[in-house]
Amino acid sequence: MKLNNKGWGLGFLIIVGVLFLLILIFVSLRIRALTHQFKDNKKDKKQTTEKSSVNTDLYRTLEASLEKAGESYSIYHLTLIENSTDHVIVWYETLKNEGFIESLPDPEAEGECKGYVMIKDEDSVEPFVKCSKYETLNYDLWVD
Repeated sequence: MKLNNKGWGLGFLIIVGVLFLLILIFVSLRIRALTHQFKDNKKDKKQTTEKSSVNTDLYRTLEASLEKAGESYSIYHLTLIENSTDHVIVWYETLKNEGFIESLPDPEAEGECKGYVMIKDEDSVEPFVKCSKYETLNYDLWVD
């Protein structure tokens, strides 16, 4: 029986393998670059949802005061924070009633803003504010 020597050889198999490897490396580098670009965009994105053009600095001040009140609350109620499994939500009304914050006046309208802090531990306090023309990004995420 005579062999047919007109098929693909070892040289062609090596060339196809190298091309496949180069394409795989290129695709993986592009995926990595896109992933890093997405993470950078997420970091750069403001953590707010604006309902109209408003001065966000005023609202950032409210968030900062709410965060300080949450930090004070976490120090005062350290056992509550340490005994929680994941996080503790403390509403603005609770912080106000216990004397950790005076008020959250709405800079763009009459009345007060709503808000809460999410405390993961005594060093991790994240404020969330909702006013008439401003809302912290993901405000509704932790609200029941």
